[in-house]
Amino acid sequence: MDALSRVAVIAGYEWRRALAKKKILALIILTVAFQTLIMLGLSALIRTGGSVFLTSEAVSFMWIFGVLEGQSLFVPLIAIIVAGGSMSEEYEHGTADILLSKPVTRLEYMFGKLLGGFSLLAVIEALLSVVGVVLSLWFFGAQSGLQFAPFMFLAIVYSSLIFFCLSFMFSEVFRGSTLAMLAALGVLIALSVISPFLSMLYSATGQQAYNYLSKGIPTWAATNFPSLLLSKLLTAPSAVLSASDLEDLYLAALIIAVYAIVFILITAYRLLKSDVTKKTG
Repeated sequence: MDALSRVAVIAGYEWRRALAKKKILALIILTVAFQTLIMLGLSALIRTGGSVFLTSEAVSFMWIFGVLEGQSLFVPLIAIIVAGGSMSEEYEHGTADILLSKPVTRLEYMFGKLLGGFSLLAVIEALLSVVGVVLSLWFFGAQSGLQFAPFMFLAIVYSSLIFFCLSFMFSEVFRGSTLAMLAALGVLIALSVISPFLSMLYSATGQQAYNYLSKGIPTWAATNFPSLLLSKLLTAPSAVLSASDLEDLYLAALIIAVYAIVFILITAYRLLKSDVTKKTG
């Protein structure tokens, strides 16, 4: 069995381990229910004439809102749960010793866990994207720009790399699933507050330092990359995006890649340089 086959076996094992968690299935169901209720509410609002903001043009692009609404709230939580327990639960249950005693290197083991968990997250994001598109067609009729839905999905998957890899890193560094998940969730909440605050300071003072800091925070890139890419797709070739819009798009893509790589490198260093501990509880 070659290295790729061993990684694939570990990835398949990671799927089974993650799907055995009832909380993940519960979050998926909750996300779909949330998407449905929001779209149903907006549809009722339009029918009763209660919204002056949803023009006919806006309604024809409701699929964008349908795809993004559940992803922005629940998908980071799913990513944190999947990745936060990926490495740590093996230490807690005492199975890390067993898995690493097999003819598999530590890097193969790590990448198998990483790819298995992230591919599962991508499948969940694909499901939620399809649900968002179907709901928009159901409640609001024919939609415009649906040919860009696959690109939106890929952008969402790419954006989720940051917090998936962050939680995965905490899972190996702390080797405790609860602590890893709480740490990742705490970082997500803190940065979600700090980034808009820095943007407000930039708007109030005009100092570029606040602008650079707000964009350097992981949540800015993870939140804005899908919408920045979609803006480029929707406007080309009929219009040309400003240089600042293109700059932000490339910057967001770069920030996501840099953070993900750093988190993976820290995880690999910790795994390679530390002993595999016995069962912790």
